[in-house]
This record gives sequence, C-alpha cells and structure tokens, in this order.
Amino acid sequence: MWNIQTTTLCVFGLIFEIYGITEINVGVLIIDDDDSPYSIKRTGAAVDLAIAKVNSEILNSDFNLTVHKQPYGGGCTAAKAPGKAADLYYNEGIAALIGPACTSALEPVARLAGYWNIPIVTGLGDYGIFKNKTNFPTLTRMAYCQCRLRKVFGSVFSQFNWTDISIIYDRDDAHAMTIGQTLDVGLKKGGIEPHMIQYNGQSEPDYSSMLEEASRHSRVIILSAPGDAIRRLMIAAYTIGYTSGDYVFMDVELFKSEYWGDHDWKRNDTDDSIAKQAYESLLRVALMESQGVEFQTFSEEIKSRSLRDYNFDFEDEQVNFFIGSFYDGILLYGMALNETLDVGGDIRDGWNMSRRMWNRTFKGVTGEVIIDENGDRDTSYSILDMHPDTGDFHPVAHYWGDRPGYNPKQGVSIHWPNDKGPPGSQNVYKTECGFTNDSPDCQEKDPIITVFIIVITILIALLLVGTLSFMIYRKFKQEASIRDTSWIVTPDEIVYTLKGVGLSKQSLLQSTNSINTKSTNSMVVGVHQIFIPVANYRGHRCAVKTIAVKRLQLNRETLLHINRRRELQHENIARFIGATVAPPKLFVLMEFCEKGSLEDVLANTDINLDWSFKRSLIQDIVNGMFYIHTSPVKCHGKLKSSNCVVTGRFTVKITDFGLRMLYDDTSVKHLEHKEDNSALWIAPEILRGSDTRATQQGDVFSFAIILQEIITRQMPYGEVRDTLDVKDIIGQIKAANPVLRPKVDHTCPHDVKDLLQKCWLENPDERPDFKSINMMFRKSSKGTGNIMDNLLKRMEVYANNLEHIVEDRTSQLIVEKKKSEELLHQILPKAIAERLMNGLAVDPESFDNVTIYFSDIIGFTSLSSNSTPLQIVELLNDLYTVFDSILENHDVYKVETIGDAYMVVSGLPIRNGSNHAKEIASMSVSILGALLTFRIRHLPKEKLNIRIGLHSGPCVAGVVGLKMPRYCLFGDTVNTASRMETNGEALRIHISDVTKRALSAHGNEFTFESRGSLEVKGKGTMKTYWLISDQHGMQDYSSNE
Repeated sequence: MWNIQTTTLCVFGLIFEIYGITEINVGVLIIDDDDSPYSIKRTGAAVDLAIAKVNSEILNSDFNLTVHKQPYGGGCTAAKAPGKAADLYYNEGIAALIGPACTSALEPVARLAGYWNIPIVTGLGDYGIFKNKTNFPTLTRMAYCQCRLRKVFGSVFSQFNWTDISIIYDRDDAHAMTIGQTLDVGLKKGGIEPHMIQYNGQSEPDYSSMLEEASRHSRVIILSAPGDAIRRLMIAAYTIGYTSGDYVFMDVELFKSEYWGDHDWKRNDTDDSIAKQAYESLLRVALMESQGVEFQTFSEEIKSRSLRDYNFDFEDEQVNFFIGSFYDGILLYGMALNETLDVGGDIRDGWNMSRRMWNRTFKGVTGEVIIDENGDRDTSYSILDMHPDTGDFHPVAHYWGDRPGYNPKQGVSIHWPNDKGPPGSQNVYKTECGFTNDSPDCQEKDPIITVFIIVITILIALLLVGTLSFMIYRKFKQEASIRDTSWIVTPDEIVYTLKGVGLSKQSLLQSTNSINTKSTNSMVVGVHQIFIPVANYRGHRCAVKTIAVKRLQLNRETLLHINRRRELQHENIARFIGATVAPPKLFVLMEFCEKGSLEDVLANTDINLDWSFKRSLIQDIVNGMFYIHTSPVKCHGKLKSSNCVVTGRFTVKITDFGLRMLYDDTSVKHLEHKEDNSALWIAPEILRGSDTRATQQGDVFSFAIILQEIITRQMPYGEVRDTLDVKDIIGQIKAANPVLRPKVDHTCPHDVKDLLQKCWLENPDERPDFKSINMMFRKSSKGTGNIMDNLLKRMEVYANNLEHIVEDRTSQLIVEKKKSEELLHQILPKAIAERLMNGLAVDPESFDNVTIYFSDIIGFTSLSSNSTPLQIVELLNDLYTVFDSILENHDVYKVETIGDAYMVVSGLPIRNGSNHAKEIASMSVSILGALLTFRIRHLPKEKLNIRIGLHSGPCVAGVVGLKMPRYCLFGDTVNTASRMETNGEALRIHISDVTKRALSAHGNEFTFESRGSLEVKGKGTMKTYWLISDQHGMQDYSSNE
C-alpha cells in the first residue's frame, strides 16, 4: 500500500548496460575575462584537447572523462568561484577540479576541494600560500611559484658574486608588487638584504630620483613594474649615465602578454634609439619557452579551435604558458586516474589521487613537467640578454627546475656594455668604505663583531656537516630504490585464463575476436611459430615471456637495469610489470597488446593500410625510440617488427629492450645461425665488427628496415628470397660490395623514401638521430590530421576492412539486437525507448487527460509473514502474469509494480482521445473477473483479494536520471488515483467523480453505484462511485470476498 503525499513512479532503463562506458565527471573553473591570459576563451580549447587526449590515449576504453565548464565571471575575486565549485560538486558529481588560476578565486576553492577530498589541478596558483599542503592537501600546481624567483635571481647573483641589490617596484600594480615583495622576503632567506624602493605608478614618479637612491646602495637594480614603466625607467637610467656598463638592471617578463604590458624597448617613437641602447644593460628573467614542432602544432590547434569554438581570435598574440599548463595538468590527472583505475583504487580519494600526481616527471606540451613531492611544479627559467644589433632578447643561461643553479648556454654570452664585464667583478664600484661607508675596514674593531664572526663560522661549519649528511642520506635512499624488489613475481600469482592454448597465424588473421577470447597470442617468424601466453597478474592482463637464463643473479648491475626499465613510462613503450626469479622456470611479465606484433598486423591482408594509417604507425615507433634514446637505457639493440606490439587502438608500443640479462643470447654470431631471420634488422657495422654492442646508430638502421616492411608489407629483402637464403643475404650486407638494401616500390611518398634512405646509410655517422627523424617526419606529415583524427582514421580503416569477416555474424547480431529492443520496449514505452536508443533527449511532456489505475493486495503483510520469500515471488509473478496478459487486450501502459502495488495508465505516452477512461475501466473489470479463478500455489484454499482505484486528470511524464533512467509520472492525478485505491474495498473498483463522468460520456456501457461523499486525505471531501459492471455484464464480486 502506498501512503504518501506525492507519488513519483519511474521505470528503470538499461542504457548504460548497453553501452558499457563509465563516465567520470570533471569540473573546470576558469575566469571569463578577456583581459586575463588564462581566460576561458584562451584556455577552453586546451581543456577540450586535453580531455580528448586523455579519453583516446590514456584512459582505458571502459572509462570516459566528461568535462563540465563553469566560468566564474570577470575579475579575480572569491565572490563567485566557491559557489560555482559547489554547483559542480553537488549537481554534477565531479571527481576532480581543474582551475581556477588566480589566487583570490583559487584559495577558497582549493580549501573546499581539500574538504571534499577531491584532486584540484591549477594552471597557475603562483602565490606562496599554496605551498602549505596542510591547508591545501589535494592541490597540484602546474605553472610556477613566485617563491622560486628568488632562487633564479640568487643563481645569477651567485654566478657574478653580486651581494648588494636594490629593488624598485610599483606597489600599485598587483603583479609587480607581488614579485617585489616576494623577492624581498626570498632574498633575505638567502642571506641578501635588498634595498627596497617602492612607488605609486598611478602618480607621476620621479624615476631618476629612485635610480639615484638605488645607486647609493648597489650596482645591481631589479625593476618590477609594468612594461611601459620599465621602458621609462631605462630611459631615465640612460639619461643620468647609468647604462654605460657600471650598472646592471634586471626585470621579469615571464612570457609575452598584454597582461603585464609590453616589456620591449620599441615603440616607434623618438625615444626608440635611446631605449635600445639603455636595454643593453638589462637582463631579463622569463619562463623557459617551449620549443619544437609539438608546441607549434599545439599553438596552431589552440588558435584554430578558439576561433571556431569560442569565437576568440588570438591574432598576433602567442599561445602562452598558462594555456599549456592547463593542458598538461589535465594529462597529469588522466595518468593518475588511469593508474588508480588499473589497481582498482578509489578515484574519489583526492588525497591518494594527488599523491599519484606528485613526485613525477613527464613530457608535456610546455616541456618537461617535473612535479615535486609537494605537488608543485619545478619550473625552468631562462636568463635573457638583448643582442645589441638585432635588439631581440635571447637566452644566455638557464635555471633548470630539476638542476638548480646558473647554467650558461653554450655558444652565447652576455653582452656587457662597453665590454666592462659584470658589475662587481672589478673593484671600482664600491668606495674604500663601501656604498654607504659601512665597510668593516673603515670601522673600529668591536669585540661583539668578533664573537659574531666566530658564531657565523661555527654555523657555516654545521651547515657543511648537515649538507654532507644530507648527500649521504640521499645516496642511501637512491640505493634503497635500486634494491626495491616489489617487481618480483611468484609463479602462484600468475593466473593463466586458458592455459596451453595458442593461435596460429592463420587463425589470428581470420578471427576478429581471437585476442579477446583466447589467453595466448602468437607471432610467426620465418617458419617457426612463437606462442606468447597471456595471464592475469594482480588485475593486469600481461604477456608472459619465458626467460632463457636458468638463474637470475640479483646483483647491483641487474637491479640497476631493472629499476631503470621499470621507471620508463611512455605511451609508445610497453610497460615492464614484473618477473619471476626462482627456478625452474623464469618469466618476464610485460604489458599485453591485443593486436599482436607489428609483423602480424602487416601480414594481415584483411587490414587495408593507407598512408594515413602507415604514417601513424611510423610516428608511434619514432616517438617510442626517441624516448628510449633520451632515457638512461640509451638504446634498444634488438629493434625489429616483432618487437613492436600493437594495442587494440592500433597504437604501436616498443618492447624487449633494456633487460639484456633476461633475454636470449643476442650475439651476432648466434643470430647469424638462427632460422628466425633476426640478423636482417642488424646494422652492417655491427654484423661485421668485433664490437657487437648495441648503438643508437644501429637502432636507426633497424628502424629503416621496419620502415621498409611498413611501406611494402613484405619481409626484409623479400625480393631476393627466391635466389638467396638468409645466410647469403647477411654475407652480402657485411661485404657491402655492392651495398645491399631492400627494395621500395615507386608508390612510396618521396619524403618517406628519402628518410628511409638516410636511415640505412652505410656510414653510421651519417644516419640521423631519432630527434632529427622525429622533426623530419612530423614536418612531412603536416596536414594528415591531429592525434585524434589519426586514431579515428585507424579505427575506421580497420572496421571497413573487417566487414566481410563479420558478415556471417550479422544475422546473429540482428537477432540479439531485436531481443534487446524487445526487452527495452517491455520496460520503457516504445516511443521513449526509440528516442533513447537513437541518442535523443526525452523532454518532459504534459498530458491534458489520462486515467490512472492503482491496485493493492489486501492482507499482503500477513500473507508475507506466513510465506517464504521464494513463495511470495512466485505468487506475485503468477498474479502479474495474469494481469499482464489482460493488459495486452487494452490500450494501456504498465507503469510499475512495487511489491504488491500495480500501476497502469491510459492516454500516455500515446494519446487516445477520450478512450483512456474506458480502456482502464474495461481492464479493471477483466482483472476482477480473472481473480475469481486465480489460485495461490502454496495456499490453494486462500482467496486473494485486491482493491482497485481509478482517477482521471492531467499529468506530466518524462525520463528522470542518467545512470539508471526511469520513465516517471508527476502530478496530482497520480496522488488522487492512489487515494482512490487506499480508500477502496476488497474486490471493488473505486472511481472518482471525474472518471465517472468520463465513462458516462460513452453511453450506457458501464454501470455505477454512488458511494456518496468521502473524506480523502489531502483532498478534502470528494464524491466517489463504485464501478459495478461493463457492457459485458460483469457483476460486483465484493460479495465473494
């Protein structure tokens, strides 16, 4: 029985079970202010790109990030951002927050995120307060911290032995004031007491007077002001003769942006020539600029998408660092999310999710991203100097985030005006008694000073001891990391899903589902078949490879190599998961890739590889090899197509490297006598030399052979296999008289063919490295689409070429689809189900007149107490089966059954004019008639009695919910129909006056009996009736109760 004020009943749907993808909501809070360098119009496209990359390349295909953007208005204030964040958290159920950037908005939002325990990643957050992770436990900062600027300036001062510093800053400009005050506090921590000079930029400051005051304290002057003020200060310095080489000026322009003004000297006015000469005395601190094709491509994509999606034209403005930091921040969150999902972790545990992002390094679009153990990025900076001829600033030194200190750039040097060298390096800048006559040599010796010097000396000695102790501790910590043996696997932990089953090459090519239904993968090399078992290990699906060695000696060298291999993480590198070390059988567990090796894919004639597809495969190999060559592993040594494996998304990953002590004997002499053709990928200088160690130039040659395989889809040297065996081919490669190389047909694009020929040049020193290969190939591949386009192209090409394979299964699919549709139509209205299956929204719909039926079993509670749960289920199933069969003969829709309650409606979702009351009434009469013959299985002598209530009126219907959508009815009509049932009697049909009048409109088809006026809860006094019979003569069965 339902006894409620308002009744809302819904129908469960099966949409998510059909599609099987778990949506993870991520909120984005970004300022909506065109003057901000990190406004939504500038960063929105980067967020979209990053979310797409995470979904396509980082996350498991069972999961998908859904972004919810919330601009919080103009101006950096805390007025709206916390409320917007709360909306995202409580209404959208977000698992993480991206942004905000500015301090006033970020501080309250980051505190909320810590309270909710969800990760928050910002593209800025440069104030020092965010360093305290007690207050902000889930905050990760992707840009830089103002607090680190003092270290950058300090490295310059240390390089040139500068100790007397003055700082001039504009207290009326927020950015300039922050830098000035931060440097004041920071330099004091480093032992430098800067002389601070502040001014109000809104007034008309006397720049010359400020410079003269600074000159009484130092010859190194830091300027922290907007761009126009910097230029006026430098012109004033030129006017009073401070730019001839006796002074050096420094300023901060993190990157080009109108946000902090134009810091350039050029204004196309009469002062340009003076300003240019003055700027020769200026050094500039800036964020290290992202270089290379990747960032250029990223910038072009951002500009294009911003104009298309956000109606924002960058024009001559550059894509700035903050835009890239938001992009990298989302990638970092995606990596941590994927790792957490892989190990079955809780993605809503913000504390643990944040720790997965911390103490981590990866290659981002803004360069190498180094997140320290406190969740802050160790940003790299450049020290810039102006070239006197061009007037352009260029880097002369760097301050690396992971290698603090002043690092001069090779091949360039600072231009000091008049070649005087750095101020302070010549003993002409201070008077004998210092800038302010306070030199110790001019003062009387004070015993207190002597004691002070002794104390300082002792403190310095203690500091040295502490530093030495720290270095020793760090060394021990590194050794402990090397000796970490968590990668060791016991054989009992390896679970083979279908032990001993393998796939032949033919079956691999013929079965589209072979990788998913079998537990082993196979590759064919020459005439031999190599089976790679597949097993589950701690929730990971792994490829299990047998180790040729009988016993593994875990000495320091072995542990060092394994530790290096474990740390390699790249989308085009197969992950090392673990290995067994105990005899008799030793195994290596590697990341499993569903499509087998690249050799298998190339041999599969059912896959039509166009040049877009081939370029994607080649680019993956280049990316992976470039990463290996720049890693501590340095080179592969056994690169060939069978060592390039392919994922279900057709991403190529490189495997079998970095662990020589675990794999087969790879000596050249050994390979020359093997029958698997492995020596055909080895560079000629290694084949013929006494030193057979792997080299990077040798890897480039091996890459060229793989490139030839991709181009021709043939084994290496396939054109001479009919006349030469493998041994003869290797002999000709070694002899190089003439040089033997595989043939490439004329259909190969010229740029790829040129690259191929450079890579297999006979002289290894003339071969390009993978950095050059990457640049050349990316340049030649421009216009072939972005990463997502290529991925979709791969999947589209593969799907098109598998059509004829799945033709025999199409009929089965149609049958199963019909079954699913029929099941869905039984649960949801057909029209509603069709719209949902077509991906269309179902808007709520009002219905002017419907009739609603409610029924309830009398005494169901006592009946349940005398029956087992199974018997109750059987009873309800038998009863509702009878009811459902009656419904098929009437124009009605079954809304829901909840326990013993049964609800039916007529007149929706398809309107039937004025017949709704007639259909429900006839159905009700039939249901009462069917109860006369209904028997309870386990209580055959018991009589089952029900109450029925009907009411007509308007209502609203719609689908509610996303995870398990339900078709719901809303309105007072639902509540009143329920009241008719609860105030009814056994085996009688209780109807309202509205329903009685609707039935009377059909003439004498129905017979009624007035019940009189009845007090109905929530409705007051109502006149109601009993429906006695219909035109078929059904009698009132209440006497049979």
